Amino acid sequence: FVSLRFRRTIHFIISGHGIMSDYLYISGRGRRRKNRSRRLAIAFLAGFIALSVGLLAGLSSGHTADRTGSDPALPALEPVAAIPELKKKDLAQMIAPHQSEIDVRGVLDISSPDGRRLFVRTTIDPEIQGRAERWVRSSLAHQAALVVMKADSGEVLALAGYRAKGGEGNAALDNSFPAASIFKIVTAAAAVETADYSAESKLAYDGGKYNLYKKSLSREPNRGVHQATLETSFAESINTVFGKLGIFSLGSEELINFAERFGFNHEIEFELPVEASVFSVSDDEPFHLAELASGYNRVTKVSPLHGAMMAASVVSGGRLVEPTLVKEVFDLDNNFYYQGEGGLGRRVVSEDTAEELTRMMRLAVEKGTGRKGFSGAGKDPVLSKLLIGGKSGSINNDEGQRVDWFVAWAQPKEGEECTDTLALSAVVVHGGGSATNSQKLIRHAIVAYYKDKVGPKSTRSASGQAVARSGS
Repeated sequence: FVSLRFRRTIHFIISGHGIMSDYLYISGRGRRRKNRSRRLAIAFLAGFIALSVGLLAGLSSGHTADRTGSDPALPALEPVAAIPELKKKDLAQMIAPHQSEIDVRGVLDISSPDGRRLFVRTTIDPEIQGRAERWVRSSLAHQAALVVMKADSGEVLALAGYRAKGGEGNAALDNSFPAASIFKIVTAAAAVETADYSAESKLAYDGGKYNLYKKSLSREPNRGVHQATLETSFAESINTVFGKLGIFSLGSEELINFAERFGFNHEIEFELPVEASVFSVSDDEPFHLAELASGYNRVTKVSPLHGAMMAASVVSGGRLVEPTLVKEVFDLDNNFYYQGEGGLGRRVVSEDTAEELTRMMRLAVEKGTGRKGFSGAGKDPVLSKLLIGGKSGSINNDEGQRVDWFVAWAQPKEGEECTDTLALSAVVVHGGGSATNSQKLIRHAIVAYYKDKVGPKSTRSASGQAVARSGS
């Protein structure tokens, strides 16, 4: 509609009607040359007014958007009313064969089942995606994956997966990874929400922090040789404390309840096929419950995408965040077939519980199992301007390979102009000469995203290290 009105306006100006045609007639005859300057001025003024009116009339019909961005391969399109024909499940099947094409352009050229040519504009951040793919490929691991998403909208900015032996699909959507201690997020949430615990609650345990023995689980959570608060137990990933919570405070029903609240055993609605994360209780035998509650098992499985969703649910006030990869789908005639559906979904835990979990995840980064990956953050020009929370996890898989997890969130401190909050997830299945770990992947991604958004602006040296610009 806008284009048509614009064309008609231009046509009116140059097609021989009105003042312009009069000027063309007059300019060729000497007997009227003395009025040439005056008529020329009038002609251009009239043309300018007509053009302006046409443009304003066109704009009044609604805002337009360039659907092709900077991609020279696509035509300049003017959108019309949306046609809601496609659902996420439809797109998942259509986009799946084109996963490898999600590159720096962020635009996919696909075909619908009935043969229509469609364009898919993604939420991918080209810079972050490109870096993430290089990081996971250079990890020298058996497998590696990194997910970066906005914690409020669910927009996926990076979805990078790598398998040394190749294979179908993106490893970031694979549920074959044992959850390990990142499941402690679920257990801690259940303990706070239903068993009247807080981050400051005092707990007791016997034995070491990182093993799990039946003899250390015989006494209730308030009895034991060693003392620790719930937040310290979370930050330091003390298995016995969480095992005892599973046995004495929660039981199988609450563990199942909260696992499913956080999305386990449920299909994740996404514009690519993603495998559902798995949690199950085979019996009520105490040691089995302790293994599940602490994450000390290879039965509970989770995908990296789901790991980012778990972190997002904590920092977003206790609501499950639905991820989305697609902003819109449209055709050459400017018909819309889909517009992105993501963001805050159903409530998982109360806001108070989410606040307690946020506190625990911050302590894990500052003083717990995540402190090594974020050492020196207080002096870093980017990280020092952020609040960061996380949870680590590690366990050997069925092949004896070490599975190394880190899920996290990051947000600017009060006073920063940028208010973007990220949720991130990384997993590395280590090989003999792995060159990185999950915490390094998360740190790299956080710095890459916020480097020009918080604190003093920075540029990147050839080695990838942040370099502060001169204040002058």
